[in-house]
Amino acid sequence: MSNNKEKIEVKNLTASSNVTAEKAVAPAFAAKIDSCTLITSIQKDLLRAHDFAMSQDRSTTFVLSDFNLQLKAVVTQEGEKTMLALPTKQGDLDPNTMSTLNLTLRPVPLTVKPVTGTRPVESIEGIGSVLGGRLRDIGIADVSDLALASPEDLVKLRIPLTKANEFISMAKLMVKSNIAGVEGVDEQVAELLVVAAKIDSKEKLAQTSPEELTAILSDAIETGKVKVPKTFNLTVEDSTRWVASAKTLVDRTRASTQ
Repeated sequence: MSNNKEKIEVKNLTASSNVTAEKAVAPAFAAKIDSCTLITSIQKDLLRAHDFAMSQDRSTTFVLSDFNLQLKAVVTQEGEKTMLALPTKQGDLDPNTMSTLNLTLRPVPLTVKPVTGTRPVESIEGIGSVLGGRLRDIGIADVSDLALASPEDLVKLRIPLTKANEFISMAKLMVKSNIAGVEGVDEQVAELLVVAAKIDSKEKLAQTSPEELTAILSDAIETGKVKVPKTFNLTVEDSTRWVASAKTLVDRTRASTQ
């Protein structure tokens, strides 16, 4: 049995039965389910896990190991359906009448296309529709805007200072994760790119001129817009390496999703 649409395939279903007579089932005490419904139910649970992986805003391949399940049930027939009678409590079914069923479900790995669009402020835990609307009223529409906001901007909306700093920190982490994997970009550089150059994705970095990027970042450092260690040294060669690495990653992602 296979399900191409959901990218989940059933590897095998085997049963060894001693007694399959309908009289072995006590309808008042045993739950009955047809085999297709059982498998579909398990598939849906696996797909929920898969959908969770797909909802993550980063490029990833979601791979589950084989899901193995062993059941003890009485195998019966109702019309054209093969039914499994499962005990709901001890003593429901005579153990001597029960079959052993081994079920293996194998999820097919899927490459997830990374999300490159803007994410609303409601993506931040603790920000609901009401607060999100108030933030949009002052020009903070998405996570990138929030990452660049000051705590004072949020305090004006009667958000406690501690919570304002928390929201901004979470937004910065989400934006920085979009740049993760670029060669030479550590926590300090990611902060610099996000705050000074407003670069919140590999795609934006890949389209940036290394010379212009160096000028923007250098100005931000000199004016104190972004604090960096005294030993931090920025060169055009650094910017060139970041941009080239971003281009490589973007091209690789596009090739894998075509």
